Amino acid sequence: KGYAEIDPDQEYSKLCRFIETVASNGVVTDFSVHARIAVLQKSFSPADNRKIPPLKYELVHRLVNDYPELTFSLNGGIDSLSMAQQQFDDCPNLKGVMIGRGWAADPWSFAMADNLLYRDFSYSPKNRLEVLKQFGEHADAEEMAGDPTKIRRFIVKAVNPLFAGEHNAKRYRIALDEIAGRPKKLQAEGKSLESEPPISELILGAALEHLSEEVLLRSPEESYERTIIEEEERTGGRSLSVSEWQERRKTEEKASAYAQSLEAPH
Repeated sequence: KGYAEIDPDQEYSKLCRFIETVASNGVVTDFSVHARIAVLQKSFSPADNRKIPPLKYELVHRLVNDYPELTFSLNGGIDSLSMAQQQFDDCPNLKGVMIGRGWAADPWSFAMADNLLYRDFSYSPKNRLEVLKQFGEHADAEEMAGDPTKIRRFIVKAVNPLFAGEHNAKRYRIALDEIAGRPKKLQAEGKSLESEPPISELILGAALEHLSEEVLLRSPEESYERTIIEEEERTGGRSLSVSEWQERRKTEEKASAYAQSLEAPH
């Protein structure tokens, strides 16, 4: 039975029965609901389930209104701060919105989250240059406490997508990749990291070399306005940042699998 043949009323009725069953003993009161139904058929791959069944935010909104004694968070297809805000505007009693790929692909686009969603103006970063400087202090402390040959790649990965969608962002990421691999390279050559600059200087240097002053100093407000314009111009589908992030992730997974196959005993 194909997805298009599922009766909407029957679909919501089954969803309600599930919610009522789980909540019946009073222990579970908080639900995270994906707005896209999963089709459990052999002909449907996980990738198909992420794309083919339509997102039905209205069903989650109905749950919120029909079960006021429970709390609901919505998941599925939300890639930006404005999309999250729209869900709260459409359903004020919605407890939360889950965002995965959108945040992972372009974290800076969520710099206004506290201001816009929670009306909290107690702190907001001035720009990404400030973020990198503060992150550099954290990165230096992590390397002092651990082994750079084991942890540097994880440290660097955190600021890899900070300039998603910006001019020369790819050159910045390439520079970060070289920085990430530096400790192991020196170790293989029998050399020490002692004469190397701290990781904070290396990361900041990569940003200053490859990114413009306008990009580095752009405020969260200015960045958010640019994001809104890009969303209005986009005709559909996921954002370019998310699409590029997904492609990079596939490439990294293939490279990791290949490296592991070389290391495995034969």
